[in-house]
Amino acid sequence: MTLSRRSQLRKNTEEIQKIARQLGVNDEKTFHAEFSEQYNKIMDNIGKTPNDKALTGQHQDMLNILQKDFQVINRRYEKEDESYRSFTMQQKDLKETLDNFSRDYAKIINENGKLFNENIVLRDTNRKLEAENKQLRTEIEKNREITRGNSLHM
Repeated sequence: MTLSRRSQLRKNTEEIQKIARQLGVNDEKTFHAEFSEQYNKIMDNIGKTPNDKALTGQHQDMLNILQKDFQVINRRYEKEDESYRSFTMQQKDLKETLDNFSRDYAKIINENGKLFNENIVLRDTNRKLEAENKQLRTEIEKNREITRGNSLHM
């Protein structure tokens, strides 16, 4: 081991012993003898002291990571909610468009039916008037012939 690794191990051991003292484990021999049991206890209570319940830097890092994850999830839900609201608005717009189209189409069909019936009536009236017109021309032509015939005989 290099000197820096030894000093790091020594520092870590001192930190563990410090935490053990904070947790009420005062006898180092007992600590080493019951290491696994105490280790679990230490790991459960790491970052907590009798005076405060502050999070350690590791816990704070984990909390920050979790908060970022929650932010990502919340943004995703917000985007999904916005997409849903947009989709719902599009559906409402489409429904309104279809309702307007149906109403206008029914109105046009109704008007076309009325115009068709009116057109039939006007055609019949036109035929009658054309027949009357033809009859009147025929009478006028007869009257002219009679008038010409009378004027030639005079």
